[in-house]
Amino acid sequence: MYGKQTTVFDSDLYSPLFTNDQMREIWSDDNLIRCWLRFEATVARVQSDLGIIPTQAAIEIDHACRDLTLDWPALAQGTQSVGMAIKPLIDQISASGTPLVSQYLHWGCTTQDLLDSGLAMRLQQALQLVYQQLITVGEEMKTMAVKHSRTVMVARTNSVDASATTWGLHVSGYLAEVNRHLVRLQQLYPRAITGLFGGAVGNLASVGAQGMATRERLMQALGLNIPCGINNASQDAIVEVVQCFALIHGTLCRLANDVETMGRTPIAEVMEGEGGGGSSTMPHKANPRASNMIQTLARMGWMYASGAPAMLDQQDVRAASMRVLNWTILPEASNALSASLTRAEKLLSHLIVNEEKMRANFACSKHFIMSESLTMKLAAKIGREPAYNLVKALLMQADGEQSFMAIVQSSPEILAALTQNEIAEACEPLSYIGCNDELIVETVDKFEKIKIADIA
Repeated sequence: MYGKQTTVFDSDLYSPLFTNDQMREIWSDDNLIRCWLRFEATVARVQSDLGIIPTQAAIEIDHACRDLTLDWPALAQGTQSVGMAIKPLIDQISASGTPLVSQYLHWGCTTQDLLDSGLAMRLQQALQLVYQQLITVGEEMKTMAVKHSRTVMVARTNSVDASATTWGLHVSGYLAEVNRHLVRLQQLYPRAITGLFGGAVGNLASVGAQGMATRERLMQALGLNIPCGINNASQDAIVEVVQCFALIHGTLCRLANDVETMGRTPIAEVMEGEGGGGSSTMPHKANPRASNMIQTLARMGWMYASGAPAMLDQQDVRAASMRVLNWTILPEASNALSASLTRAEKLLSHLIVNEEKMRANFACSKHFIMSESLTMKLAAKIGREPAYNLVKALLMQADGEQSFMAIVQSSPEILAALTQNEIAEACEPLSYIGCNDELIVETVDKFEKIKIADIA
């Protein structure tokens, strides 16, 4: 029913801004139930292969799981009563099946086995999606970095004009972070998709001597990482995922901040090109909505990252209250990041780069930002300290009307040390971009090597 949802993730108005369709499906109740049913059918098959339960029981459990017509209202009511959805689901499967199903379904399992393994199964899907989205964003950054490797622009530090750089090198800085994020995802992926099968208190007592074999074969059949030791009270891998998401948000937010700032009317070096973002009252405005949403989603991601360690607040063999947090933190954190990656890809692919304005903005400081370039050229003739002091003294005497070139050419000391050609070269931004090309190339090469690794 339209207009009755209460969160931005399921809102008829806002959900397209905060979710990605694929990620939303991964964390849907439908997919949750599918994962649990797959777990029950798979553990039964594994146990029948090991002779723990009859083969016919596994066959009938598989049929019951595949053919189940779920009574959602009854499941919701049962979940409200029990506090977890597993027992109400098991009850429905048992009621729909044969006596063998009722006798052997959920054999040796506990609720946490399904909760944690189901979570690992959905995290597997979520991380694969995030990984591919991050590669797509990286491809856009790579293309832009290469295309604009010689698009000279003002480099700013502490929000102040500093020296010369190129837009390509600047974008390669985002790509360098993407490279590290891809490696992080590769490294945490096995830990994040570790399933659980341990029974009531994690010692596999309800399965007996076949417990370890059941666990190993079950995880292999589900495509999950096999746990080592007892993990019932452990949520560190889940927290690690949310923290990694926060780092990725940092890169995307930096991109959004730069686009927003560089798109201000007096600067006008880049501009969002997707369209939209209009004002309800000012006809001339086109607000940077992609950047705005990426910034918003980043703040949400950092909020989840700050709250995620609360899941580590466990005691005894396990505690339910902190574990329940992952029911909301992980789906929301995943959706927020996936939505941000979607916006970032579109932002980059539609970004309008104003090369002429980038170069023209050197005139805002009357090319004073080329002072280091000239100082280093002068230092080669008279020494670094004398050169620095000489240029510094000249700039302190500037009245704000003369260009840097005019000030330099009025100095007998500089003219005595440098030729007109040397001065002109020092004042040319492209002459002072250092190892720009090599830095871009090594970052792009690193990306090409990293992206071919399959996270799965």
